[in-house]
Amino acid sequence: MDVLVVEDNPTDRMVIQARLRRAFPGAQILAADGPLQFNEHLKRDGCDVVITGYWLGWIDGLSVLQRVRERWPRSRVIMLTGNGGEEVVASAFKYGLHRYLLKPDGFDELVAAAASAMESRRREEFQELMAMIVNSFPDGIHSVDAAGIITATNAAARQIYGYEDIEIVGRTNEILLPAARRDEIRRLYERALGGEVVPRFPTLQVRSDGAEIAVAMTILPIRDVDGAVSHVACITTPIC
Repeated sequence: MDVLVVEDNPTDRMVIQARLRRAFPGAQILAADGPLQFNEHLKRDGCDVVITGYWLGWIDGLSVLQRVRERWPRSRVIMLTGNGGEEVVASAFKYGLHRYLLKPDGFDELVAAAASAMESRRREEFQELMAMIVNSFPDGIHSVDAAGIITATNAAARQIYGYEDIEIVGRTNEILLPAARRDEIRRLYERALGGEVVPRFPTLQVRSDGAEIAVAMTILPIRDVDGAVSHVACITTPIC
């Protein structure tokens, strides 16, 4: 992980760097105390976490935040400052600030805030990786919540059903179910929401143009971090 500290006060900068190095020995801790160093660091491909003050001698923290988010949209920015009021805080979060810490107590909170920022970045990367994997599946996959609303689709599902994401996500899953099969498939959804895997079975689905297509479907419960089932995943393969 790479962390950039933007701070013109040499004492504060050294304290921040020392605490970060002790807490994250494997991280690369960079520093910028003026515009030349800051601009040079911005040429890097990316930085996971940026820690900045607000009143700097050559720039303010909001400008640092905006420039960092423009250059590195995924970077988490933490503002550690002894200045700034409610308007500054509101503006900072509007531009994507991760955490706002006030000195002097903020020094003690900084390591936890940086760890939270790094974990947030890791979760985002994991979710993006999982989305890439799901979109590479040749089978159609769409998720349905307990209220019967479609919450996500992969590329194969969009091709099978003829809908774009914006046209189908947020709509009831009954748009995909032939009227004669709705009660049957509702019962299978309920079994999956109860934690049961519904193994592959033949059925019919409805495309966006109204045509019925024969498919083989598996319905899986999707568990959250606490083990509760709030969604099901429907894996669909057209039957030629």
